[in-house]
Amino acid sequence: MRKRNKKTGISVHAIAGTEVVLLGLNAEKQAAKGLLGFTISKRKGKTGKFQPLRGDRDFEGITSKVPVIQAFQWSDYVVDPKKTYTYRVVPVYGSPAAPEKGKPVDVTITTEDPEDKTHAVYFNRGVAGSQAYSRRFGKYRRWYKDEAQVEDPDEMRFTEFLKPEDVPQREAYKWLSRGLEEAMLRFIAQAKGPEYSIRAAVYEFTYPPVIQAFVNALERGADVKIVHHAKRQSTYRLKRNYDADTTVNYTKGGQEPATYTSREVIKEVSGDSVCEAAKQAVSQIGISNAKYLSAFKEMMIPRTITQISHNKFIVLLKNGKPIQVWTGSTNFTAGGIFGQSNVGHVVRDEAVAQKYFEYWAKLSTDPKKKSAKSDPPDKGLRNWTILQQSDLQGPPPPNSMTPVFSPRLTKAMLDWYADRLDAAENSVFFTAAFSVADEIFKKVKRKKPVSGGGPYLRYLLLEGITGLMRPKYPLMAKCTQNRIAWGDTLKKRAGGKDKHKQFIETLTGLNDHVNYLHTKYMLIDPLSDDPVVITGSANFSEASTVNNDENMLIIRGNKRVADIFLGEFMRLFNHFKSRNELNKLSDEEAEKAAYLYPDDSWTKPYYTDGTQELSERLLFS
Repeated sequence: MRKRNKKTGISVHAIAGTEVVLLGLNAEKQAAKGLLGFTISKRKGKTGKFQPLRGDRDFEGITSKVPVIQAFQWSDYVVDPKKTYTYRVVPVYGSPAAPEKGKPVDVTITTEDPEDKTHAVYFNRGVAGSQAYSRRFGKYRRWYKDEAQVEDPDEMRFTEFLKPEDVPQREAYKWLSRGLEEAMLRFIAQAKGPEYSIRAAVYEFTYPPVIQAFVNALERGADVKIVHHAKRQSTYRLKRNYDADTTVNYTKGGQEPATYTSREVIKEVSGDSVCEAAKQAVSQIGISNAKYLSAFKEMMIPRTITQISHNKFIVLLKNGKPIQVWTGSTNFTAGGIFGQSNVGHVVRDEAVAQKYFEYWAKLSTDPKKKSAKSDPPDKGLRNWTILQQSDLQGPPPPNSMTPVFSPRLTKAMLDWYADRLDAAENSVFFTAAFSVADEIFKKVKRKKPVSGGGPYLRYLLLEGITGLMRPKYPLMAKCTQNRIAWGDTLKKRAGGKDKHKQFIETLTGLNDHVNYLHTKYMLIDPLSDDPVVITGSANFSEASTVNNDENMLIIRGNKRVADIFLGEFMRLFNHFKSRNELNKLSDEEAEKAAYLYPDDSWTKPYYTDGTQELSERLLFS
């Protein structure tokens, strides 16, 4: 939902998601003269008192009775779904010692229900490394051995984690889930009897409550089948030293040890680590009714002929007809649900569910990647996906939902994503967990001419700026149209005034590789009346387009879905961006940055041509 109001040169634009309200503030040039900042108060419901929203800074030497905020874009993260809130924004002039309030501007807005007839969208918290997490649960912080850091056990190091399992009554899990786990379990629980079927395609599959939910559905009589990643790997052992440690790992294109004959080598084939972890997790779940043992045995279908079977979707069928699909970025693991940032997305549309079901049916046959000349046209999975949905050309159809599946014959869809990004009229919001593909990098490293001189910004939210991202980051950051943030926690600082001391931020310890950002979505002009949301399991990479089993959903024209995604994007972006900037500062600089400007000089960048601040002020207003 979006609402605007304006009074005496001050305007407020509120954009409500489910648990986030974004406020775009603006002041005409005359109203910005002498502007110390704004006070923002909130009232829940239609009656009651307004409560001030506090920033994290104050004027040096002065503690304001009503906190002043020096920003033109502000967010409220302490809201509940389906509730009405009124925000009162008051400009403040004068001096810190003698502030003068202008006329208030009120805007009333209702937050979105995560559920509606067609779309249900659930984001987890995704910010274990936060002041809020540490404030709530910090007394349960522990130090754990970090064996991966050093080879010598005598030099063992320790890493701090605030693990949710150390917090009683699952309170940390509930806070971190933010409804994602509950929504996932509810979706599976809809399979209440024999008239229902579940068809799932999973990558990482180790979280016991979710596996139990599938088994519970099976024991209610539902037909449950799960295609799981089961890529084969080969190892070679010497017959004469079978019990020794001499092992040669086999990879594609590799060879057996040249010094041994085939008669001296034993080849062993097994699932890779992801496959074996899933099998181990499923083996820990028991069946209470023996009549379902056969169904349980046949529940898991291995997907072996794949680079990565990277899907995370579930199709719900009733009386043989697909009616809903669960999709998004969330692996069925504790780290996926409670650790790194993820989204679960339910689509209640029979046409979309049918497409996902047909894709699942093809995956269940464990098809090879590509058809040979003598094969039927749809024999290979790459060929089949193209026949089902050809590569897109130009914008998606108005008011549409378009599923796109991988692997595909070419990387044309990756080029299409890059073209859609470049075709945005005023804004792009893009998440990248691993790297930015060259096709997209070519677009975002250069400045785009904008017709009419309107605001234009690209927001890039990254897992980090190491590895493959390291050489690309400076070139992307150099372009003034790019605002970039990456996963981070506040570094420890010594000293400082008591009110500026921070809580130590730690992660959950649930994730091994991706600690912060695992979502895969792109928002094209989400603040317009015709937004495009692209979301799913694929990382906008060549591998996810032509090699992996993946699914993406392109949604055009749905402002509610765009508002939910935008609110969650900016929640994470602002959280990490503030840490990126503070961590660059020395202790002395950080102490100085903890205070507000004593005059209107803070507004200067917001009214200077060519700055990101100017573009952001105009974009959100």
